[in-house]
Amino acid sequence: MLITKRNEYALQAMIILARREKDRPLAASALAKHLKTTPAFMSKIAQQLAKSGLLTTRRGKDGGLFLGRPANKILVKDIFAAVDGTLSVSACMSQGRCKHHVCPIYPALTELQRDLDSKLNSAKLSTFV
Repeated sequence: MLITKRNEYALQAMIILARREKDRPLAASALAKHLKTTPAFMSKIAQQLAKSGLLTTRRGKDGGLFLGRPANKILVKDIFAAVDGTLSVSACMSQGRCKHHVCPIYPALTELQRDLDSKLNSAKLSTFV
């Protein structure tokens, strides 16, 4: 899977929330305005992040979106996975095998996937704050 606009908006929204004081929520519509996207698209992303526990929501006058846990406990890979699934360098990597009997690039793709996984497993949201 590619890094999609949904991944980019999710990561940017999480960075914005991480930079705010813990007790200051932000509405999805305000995030949408800041990121220059539609409120519906931002709300869908926020729902997916909340479902995965990366965000918490509070309704009402003082409501909005909060980080679900500290920024240093949130991995970028978890943000991406929440909105789009696991990031892979190739379709065959996400399937765990190559459809060709003998694939000359499979070893290189495997190494790239290992490198990507290593980076994503160590990249924390707090890195961007």
